[in-house]
This record gives sequence, C-alpha cells and structure tokens, in this order.
Amino acid sequence: MSGAVRCTFYGTSSVHVSDGTVGIFTDAFLTRPSLLRVGLGRIAPDPGRVRRALAKGGVTSLDAVFVAHAHYDHVMDAPEVIKQVGGTLYGSESALNVGRGAGLPEACLQPIAHGREYTVGDFTVRVFEGRHSPGNRYPGSIREPLATPARASRYRDGGCFSFHLVHPSGSVFIHPSANFVPGAFAGVRAEVLYLGIGALGRQPAAFRDDYWHHVVEAIRPRLIVPVHWDNFGRSLGRRLRPLPAWFDDFAATRAFLERRGREDDWAIRFQAPFEGI
Repeated sequence: MSGAVRCTFYGTSSVHVSDGTVGIFTDAFLTRPSLLRVGLGRIAPDPGRVRRALAKGGVTSLDAVFVAHAHYDHVMDAPEVIKQVGGTLYGSESALNVGRGAGLPEACLQPIAHGREYTVGDFTVRVFEGRHSPGNRYPGSIREPLATPARASRYRDGGCFSFHLVHPSGSVFIHPSANFVPGAFAGVRAEVLYLGIGALGRQPAAFRDDYWHHVVEAIRPRLIVPVHWDNFGRSLGRRLRPLPAWFDDFAATRAFLERRGREDDWAIRFQAPFEGI
C-alpha cells in the first residue's frame, strides 16, 4: 500500500518523488562533470557516481524518469539511472534519442506531450510545455540517437516541460526552467512547488515579478523549494554552491525571494542534497 509522498533533492532540478511503493525521478542528473570538462571536452555518465548517489539517497528501484528538457544537465544520466535501477524514460523525442543512444530498448521510452497525463502507480503526472529560461545556449532538437561521450552542445533542448504530480497523499509541481507562459498554470494547485531560479538574477526586475505572478501566485503552494540554482559542475559529494557569477547573480535572486517571501508570507526553503521533505 502506498503511503505519504516524500520528495528528495539531488541538486539542479533532480527530484526523487516516492510514496514508498512507486518512485519517480525528474531528470536524475547525478554525474555533474566539471564546467571545465563541459566547456573543453566531451562528457558521459559516470556509472560509479550515479551508483553512489542512488545508494546514498536509498533509491534501489524506480518506475519513471521524467526529463524536463534534453540539455546535458537534465537528460545525460537518465538512461544510466534506468539501467541501474529500472524504470521508463519519459521525455521529448530529443530526450528519447539520448536514451536510444545509450542503448535503452523502445519499451523503456515514452514520448510526452503538452497537456497529457501519465499514470505511474498512484501518481498522475500532467505535462506542461513551456519556455527555457532566457539565454538558452543550445536550442533545437536531437534528431538521431546520441551516444556518449559527446560535447555538451550536442544536447539540444528539444522542448521544455514542467510536471504536476498528483497523488492521494499530496501534490507536487516541478518547474525546472525560470520562465513562464502567461496563464499556463491557471487553476493548477500543488502543495509543494519546486521553482527553477537559474539565471533569474540576471533578468530585469519586471521579469522576476511576472515570473512570480504567473508561476507562484498561480499555483499557490504551501512550500516553495528553489531549484537549479547550484553549480552543477560540483559533485554531489561536496557542499552545494551557487553558479559562478558569470552564469548568474544568485545574490539578486536570493534577495528577490526573501523580499517576496516577507511581503506575501510564502514559505521558502532551500533543500540540501539527499534531504527529504
């Protein structure tokens, strides 16, 4: 019998959601190669790092990995995770081509589309297509199976998605990219919102206010957990740090969150790696 829903954070927008019976990961990016390696060379999943992260988080089996988009820091490790603990890869055709390049069988690949709902155990997962945060370096699609190692530039976004996970014991909304479609989340409610804030500090104040209005105020969560703020070139074995200043102005983002939290009485919590809520 399923129980209470528990959400465990693994850095970036990688969140493991489980009711004790069924396990769902978003992205499951665990290798986290250095940014120098990403910039100068080719990258691939590190099975050992993946195995250690899954073991530390207590993940021994999995039913699904939902991929937000097909940049390397979202999709690269998803096939390796599935090879180690099972499950189906849910994503765009670009994300599925990463799975094909890694040798996953078609039976483990499930395309997703805006507005569709997918049943995984007692969870219903509704998919919303949206926009990548401003400054998308690698737009476009992955049109054929992508084998690793590969350059980061080969990982084209293929469309950006958010996920609304509804369960009899609770609801979670995972919104990885700090951008919005006006009115897209009207009528959507979730108790916990994983809110992407990557590159938000470099946006104009008006953009940040609009983002808050169309995402946070629309969904009206009990708890907001910021995600995709950390330097994903550091391993999960080290303390999380913000992205370097040339990528983002984390101080500006944090000041914005603190101000909106005070003004509107929102509960905001930064979750540590492997911490559950």
